Amino acid sequence: MKILVVCSDFPYPADHGGRVDTWGRIKVLAELGWTIHLVVCGKQVPTPSDMKVVYRYVEDIKLCDRRSKLTDMLHVVPMQVQSRNELRHVNIDEDYDYVLLEGDYVYPILNNPLVKHANVILRVHNDEAVYFKALARSTHNAIHKLYYHMESSKFSILQKKMRKKVDKYLFISNKEFEIFHRLYPATHSLFLPPPVTKETFLESTFDSKHVVFIGSLFMPNNREAIVWYLEHIHPLMLKEPDYKFIVAGNSRKQSLSWLDSYDLTNVIVHDTPESLDDIYKQGYLFVNPMRNGAGVKLKTIEAIQNGLPVISTSIGYEGTGLVDNEHIMVADSPEEFYRRIKLLFDNPERARTLLESSQGFIRTHYDHKEVLKGYINSLNTSYQMKQVL
Repeated sequence: MKILVVCSDFPYPADHGGRVDTWGRIKVLAELGWTIHLVVCGKQVPTPSDMKVVYRYVEDIKLCDRRSKLTDMLHVVPMQVQSRNELRHVNIDEDYDYVLLEGDYVYPILNNPLVKHANVILRVHNDEAVYFKALARSTHNAIHKLYYHMESSKFSILQKKMRKKVDKYLFISNKEFEIFHRLYPATHSLFLPPPVTKETFLESTFDSKHVVFIGSLFMPNNREAIVWYLEHIHPLMLKEPDYKFIVAGNSRKQSLSWLDSYDLTNVIVHDTPESLDDIYKQGYLFVNPMRNGAGVKLKTIEAIQNGLPVISTSIGYEGTGLVDNEHIMVADSPEEFYRRIKLLFDNPERARTLLESSQGFIRTHYDHKEVLKGYINSLNTSYQMKQVL
């Protein structure tokens, strides 16, 4: 079986949520014996070493330019989509059993005359209309706010067009899948959890008092989350002996001067670290204080796999299936958020029990390989995938 995977960003290194999900799926498809061809239309040109790693799993890679210009904002298609219009002209020189679209951004490939719509599957990373509306709430920049609102409206229109061309959907968020399935029960839709990226889950030693947040530092909703924590939680936590707030993520070389207005006592910022392993290893717990967003916040799942119990807002864990007080602790007010951190700081055994429960849930319910294999088999009963690795 042969599949064409179409991405809006090179999937490796898997250093943010979208890449983590896409890269994990590519490896799963390879393990299931698929021949994989990859088309990428993104801004960043992959390094030869990154290409070499991806070629271990895919047979062919085609790169096309993402071309964005200011006038794209005036187009009826979202700017994120219009900038990838070169996908319409990519030479698809082979037949594929399926074409897997990694998100709405690569919609222009559907206007490529060489792509057969009957074989298209859409991976829904976010409800983009909801996501961009959430970004508009997160930013204080008037121009950015206008842009996000415009993109949200355009994605609402685009999603209606896509439903006429695509009838196979794989949702990363259980919540978004359930909403979609109620509205469109005849569509071949399924909740496909993000892939588990660790063969062996890790566990904190609970020796430090490090509270960790890892997320893209250029995204307004992540910045908003960090600022909320610094304003409301961090001052209370400074009373705790040996406490530190560890922030890490890719800034895409954007300034971090937005942090300067806050008390950064005992705050350590790792801008675009090469590895997150030591940051997770030295952490006591992970916080996800997001106020706005959509889809699944993979940072929550990644933290659990890397050995940290999680305290989150309702937004930060939605769509995961995790249960408050059983797998994760949820708090939306500053007072409750602080109390829950203090509870885990004072009770390492409670922190360890919470982590073990959440890791058990992910092991049981996040079997990406089996769900994906079953879904493809249900679409094509004449072919049953066989695992080769």
